[in-house]
Amino acid sequence: KDHADKECKLRPFPCPHCGREGVFDLITTSHYTICSSFPLPCPAGCSKTVKRGDMKHHLATCEEELVACEYFQIGCDSVIRRKDRNKHLQDEKDSHLAKGMKNISMMNTVVARLCLKESPGPEPPFHYWLCSKPSCYPLPPLIIEMDNFDNKKKQNTEWYSPPFYSHFGGYQMCLCVYA
Repeated sequence: KDHADKECKLRPFPCPHCGREGVFDLITTSHYTICSSFPLPCPAGCSKTVKRGDMKHHLATCEEELVACEYFQIGCDSVIRRKDRNKHLQDEKDSHLAKGMKNISMMNTVVARLCLKESPGPEPPFHYWLCSKPSCYPLPPLIIEMDNFDNKKKQNTEWYSPPFYSHFGGYQMCLCVYA
């Protein structure tokens, strides 16, 4: 009797976490590894015990979970605990701003290069210049003087113009010439 109730590995046994019926040996070994109600300690270290099926939701809000800085796309490679996010953003705001400005500058250069390569001819690629420009912005077409062209051609180097704006409130660009 004791063997059948307490010792037999093939006795009927319900999972104490989800109630699924099975034999003792299978429930206490393989079923426990997949049971969605099985309690697990939080892997982030918050000292909570969470059901396996709720772990994904818990980790999405756990204050101890490691997360990438929200400015990772502009180059911040910090990995911080969710609870320290606001402190990191405050401490690194100047760094984030500098990285953002560097990325904007690089994107402006790329846009300028793309626009110059896609220009169909002598007309500037931007035909929608605004007429209400302040006097400090030159009206297109721009005349840009290139110095030392012969030397640059011999050395096969690039030349960049001083920066200019596509239109009032528009993109800051520069001209790149491959000699």
